Amino acid sequence: MAMEHKGFSLIELIIVMSLLAILASIVTINFNSWQRKYNIEAQVREMLSDFSDVRVRAIQTKTKQRVVLNPTSYSFTPYSTETALSGRAVFTKNLKYPIQQLTTSGLTAFNNTALEIDERGYTTNWMSIAVAAGMNEPSLNCLTVSWARVNMGRVNGNTCEFQ
Repeated sequence: MAMEHKGFSLIELIIVMSLLAILASIVTINFNSWQRKYNIEAQVREMLSDFSDVRVRAIQTKTKQRVVLNPTSYSFTPYSTETALSGRAVFTKNLKYPIQQLTTSGLTAFNNTALEIDERGYTTNWMSIAVAAGMNEPSLNCLTVSWARVNMGRVNGNTCEFQ
């Protein structure tokens, strides 16, 4: 009587393990991409909240406020003609993803770029801010600061389209 052997051969086991390894690597790559997109969107939402807070602070204190933008950080300072850009920062926030100014001619770097908000919460410095431009294209990756509000959107060419 011949004995029947039940089980897997070494070749079958290696093929199955290879397929599982390939699937695991694909899932890991997609997960990292999704996580990066989420983090960029979270940074845009946090910036929106901070910019809205500084508008409210300007209205409540009836004093001009200034946001100083740099590629990897931004800070809020009370406005003063004497202190110009060297005013005492109320707070500074370091950014995980770099920001750039979105203009009709393309992206330009911030370098102590000031956004001034008057005591009524208005600004004359209209600008669009791109967050991590070109990275994974999340659904929210830019802010547009206008006269009386800040809008979130997505970079499309050289514009920030509101969502």
